[in-house]
Amino acid sequence: MYIKQVVIEGFKSYREQIATEPFSSKINCVIGPNGSGKTNFFHAIRFVLSDLFQNLRSEDRHALLHVCFPT
Repeated sequence: MYIKQVVIEGFKSYREQIATEPFSSKINCVIGPNGSGKTNFFHAIRFVLSDLFQNLRSEDRHALLHVCFPT
């Protein structure tokens, strides 16, 4: 499988839309400081591609959405 690009919006820590640069068809590397969203990036990909998330209850799916509380 070759993923050309990832676009995420409103998923876990990704409130605003982010779009990756086009991926290489060979090797890609995701780097960043602690807490920058690397794990949530891969959770978003797994959410779309995996059967694991299809059986989630409504409450559990809602927990994956980004929630921003006004200050």
